[in-house]
Amino acid sequence: MSHKSKIFLIILIVIAAGTGLYSNKLNKKSETITPITTPTLETIKATEITTPIFFPNLKQGKLNSEDIVLSSNLTNKQDILKDIISQLIQKLEDKNILKKENFKYEVYLKNRTLYLDLDSKILSSAKTPQEELLLIYSFVNSLLTPGGADNVVLLINGVPTDKINFINISKSYKLNSNI
Repeated sequence: MSHKSKIFLIILIVIAAGTGLYSNKLNKKSETITPITTPTLETIKATEITTPIFFPNLKQGKLNSEDIVLSSNLTNKQDILKDIISQLIQKLEDKNILKKENFKYEVYLKNRTLYLDLDSKILSSAKTPQEELLLIYSFVNSLLTPGGADNVVLLINGVPTDKINFINISKSYKLNSNI
């Protein structure tokens, strides 16, 4: 065998041995199991979703806002809107703007228009046109701020109504942050 053939043979043996050692090293590395930690129930923190609600400040003649936390088990838009209304009514009762009663209300969403069906007692609690306007816009702004709708149409006891006390409510209302 010639000298060149022996060198070529030695180079091939070195390459084969190096490849074998490298392959063996990778194979052993792949056999090592890296533990994966899964979060436990205690470490999973529910994401809180907040949105502002607006309520009348009758002394200043404007709306104030406050962030509320929505219920975490809500899955569709109508349930979210009902939760907003429920918390708003609770806030209005706490501020003595509404008497503590069981108010009936429904909300429907159709073609980016919200239809808010309120109990007639809600708006009839206003004593002046300004109070009634602030009360209307507390619902309108609270429902339109999260997005998903462009305007609100008010219904009273399931029927379109011209007015309760002072203000014509037969029109649709858009978000008004200047009130």
